[in-house]
Amino acid sequence: MCLLAEEAKADVIREQETARKAIEEAPQVIKENSEDTEKFNSLTSEVEALKASLQSEQQAAEDLRKALSLAEARNLELTTKLENVTRRVDQLCESESQEVLVKCISQNLGYDGGKPVAACVIYKCLLHWRSFEVERTNIFDRIVKIIASAIEVSDSYKVSDNNEVLAYWLSNSAMLVCVLQRTFRSSTMLSSKGLMSGVLVSYLDRQSQVVPKCPAMLFKKQLIDFLQKIYGMMRDNLKKEILPHLEYCKQAPWPFSNPKERIVHWQRIVGSLRSYLNIMKANNVSLRIR
Repeated sequence: MCLLAEEAKADVIREQETARKAIEEAPQVIKENSEDTEKFNSLTSEVEALKASLQSEQQAAEDLRKALSLAEARNLELTTKLENVTRRVDQLCESESQEVLVKCISQNLGYDGGKPVAACVIYKCLLHWRSFEVERTNIFDRIVKIIASAIEVSDSYKVSDNNEVLAYWLSNSAMLVCVLQRTFRSSTMLSSKGLMSGVLVSYLDRQSQVVPKCPAMLFKKQLIDFLQKIYGMMRDNLKKEILPHLEYCKQAPWPFSNPKERIVHWQRIVGSLRSYLNIMKANNVSLRIR
């Protein structure tokens, strides 16, 4: 009995000790649980805030996308309108400029450093106006008419003046053919060697090449036709000058002819050849042109 009482007392003491320890440790556990709850609540708030921020940013991004789409559409519309207006202005300016060009090249502009000024002016204007790349334009026809008119009018001049006009346009036409050959990307034009007296516009060679449209290709062909026609006219003029003298020298019997008179005829032949040569040199036309 006493033993059982002692054991029961010991059990009670142990339970009291355990209870005491549990009571002492309870505030710490409660405190830790409270801190975990606060952290959880804080994290939950942060998550909710992040969700709200994400939704806000997504909405802002969507609004920005719509605004950008509208801006792009508006920009495209304005760009199209600007291009149309610019094209119209260019057309008007090109029409006020064509008149200036036509009036300018109707005169004899001479040469600068051995290069025919008219040919250089024509080429630079056509390149600036992008005339080589358009399907329809009348500027080429206007230039061709000026050259054709000058050649036709020259027939009413005396032979020396006629040759001056012909040599001038022979030089300018040759120069234009030369630079067009270097500009037209798909050009299959004849070789330019000999078209000018070794004088080429090297600064024009650096211009970007273009793919010519039909009007530009026709213009090139007309220039080549002018080269052949003008050279033929100058050759015929020379023949008209020297053939009568040659005929006299060939037909007059030597024993009965006047030596001084024959010499005069030969001198006139030489004079015509020298005049022809000087005109060609003055206009920077190579003797190798065919």
